Amino acid sequence: MPILTGAVLESAQAGSLNPLLAQDGYSVAAIYPYTVSDTPAGISGLRTYAPDVSVPARRALIGATVPSYFDDFYYRVHLLPNRISLGSLASEQSRTIEVWNAYLSTNTLTAIQVQGGEGMTLLGPAPAPTVFGANESRLYQLSVTPNGPPTVNARFDFEFALDTVTLRATGRRIVGWVFSPDWSQPVIERLEWLTQVMESHSGREQRVRLRTGARRTLEYSQLLGSHRERVRLENLLHAWQSRVFGLPLWQEVQLTLQAINAGAISLLVNTDSHDFEVGGLVGLVKGNDSEFAEITDIQTGLLSLKSPLERSWPAGSKLLPVKPARLQNDLKLKYLSDAIVQTRSRFQLEEEWQVTPIAEPNQYRGFPVLMTPSNWVEDLDSEHSRKLVELDYLTGRRALDDLAGYGSVRRAHHWLLNGRDAIADFRAWLAARAGKLKPFWLPSFQADLELTSPIGAFDSAITVDNRAFAANGGAGIGRQDIVIATTNGQHYFRRVTGVTALTDTTESVAIDSVLGVAILPTQIHYIAFMKLVRLDTDAVEIAHHTDQLAEVSLTLRSIKDDT
Repeated sequence: MPILTGAVLESAQAGSLNPLLAQDGYSVAAIYPYTVSDTPAGISGLRTYAPDVSVPARRALIGATVPSYFDDFYYRVHLLPNRISLGSLASEQSRTIEVWNAYLSTNTLTAIQVQGGEGMTLLGPAPAPTVFGANESRLYQLSVTPNGPPTVNARFDFEFALDTVTLRATGRRIVGWVFSPDWSQPVIERLEWLTQVMESHSGREQRVRLRTGARRTLEYSQLLGSHRERVRLENLLHAWQSRVFGLPLWQEVQLTLQAINAGAISLLVNTDSHDFEVGGLVGLVKGNDSEFAEITDIQTGLLSLKSPLERSWPAGSKLLPVKPARLQNDLKLKYLSDAIVQTRSRFQLEEEWQVTPIAEPNQYRGFPVLMTPSNWVEDLDSEHSRKLVELDYLTGRRALDDLAGYGSVRRAHHWLLNGRDAIADFRAWLAARAGKLKPFWLPSFQADLELTSPIGAFDSAITVDNRAFAANGGAGIGRQDIVIATTNGQHYFRRVTGVTALTDTTESVAIDSVLGVAILPTQIHYIAFMKLVRLDTDAVEIAHHTDQLAEVSLTLRSIKDDT
């Protein structure tokens, strides 16, 4: 049994330092206060104990320093921010950078090394070399001008004696293309999606979206009638034809109602149904003068700008959204005289067009219904075709096989859009279609069926004029869905479940559900067949005749609708 020898503590020693704890190299701790109860009062000296337990051998302790926030912030140099995105640079911009020496000792900035900084200036309180005090912070100003390489990719290395930190600045320089259109011809806006359509032998389709948004193109004519404008155009082409331009959207132009002073950081503007976006550009144009500014915030009727305007603009100046775009490679100029030049420019916008699709309230069998009739000022062309396979050995009769068993119809439709809201709504409807991807129901908007007897509220069939509906197969794909449009603006979508010839002049058309209201023949506007259709092409063109009037022509293809 081990023998443990120790000292008997007097009560006065309670709370004093324990000399045994210091031998392992750790901090000396106080002895917890206690009273030795089994030692007679007034007796002190050595006492021998013989415990019944073994005392383990001394062991070494291994530990590590626990990191804290102190290690995250100090003993290094900070740049705030250390990365700057300049976006589309159309005017001079400046940014403030804070350099913080978080060492608890002095630190010498020996040099600032610059790579790709053409057209950029970095100014600070003192040039390098300079000494930063312990925990000292300084502000530097980075100025960027539009003059320089088209792509901004600059690097600034702050070389300190104790550390090296890097500031990166990226963006692109653009120059405004402010030659206004010749409005004797419309501005053509082209939207193009990309859809893969896979069709089975039976005519069913599977459509796959291959592009997130639509590519966007603007094309319009220009007529320049002075030497000054002509030479400006030629110089711009020589210097910037392969670069990115800031292209005003002339079809969305609006005039300022009051003068705008230099230094303004906000603009009063109609933001509804216009293509402004945070991080994008807004342009002010008056004659040959122009200025672009970056948008930081959009509120109803107000645009906030990142930098103050450099010049004043009188009332009546043109105010427009501006998009980065590239000019066609083969621009042709026609010189009508030594000073007058005519051209037609085509621009491919850099960003894909992504707009929130419109909410479509009219739904039928899982697909939306378009209830905007076609513009009948122009003729509507239609083409009927079938999925036929011909077997011909040339020595006998030919054999034909109708694979799908139904006919497909391609039909042109035209729409006239009056007002910015109507144009914006139709473009949002196009975004919902995404080219050939999303189908929809389209009525013919014609009197395909003519009601001859009143419809009762609980009638499961309607009586119509005999137009050989039953004699030619009755209800089928493309002829089994109808819309009953009334003169008071109500629309009833129904599926035809059967057709029976009653007399030589009347037919009975059974529908899948009752209308719930009684309707007289005089209350009918039209009863039209509906087809499930999609766009026949991924490319859509909108002809803007003015900023308030546009025209669209689409070719639609019917698809299998036996759902």
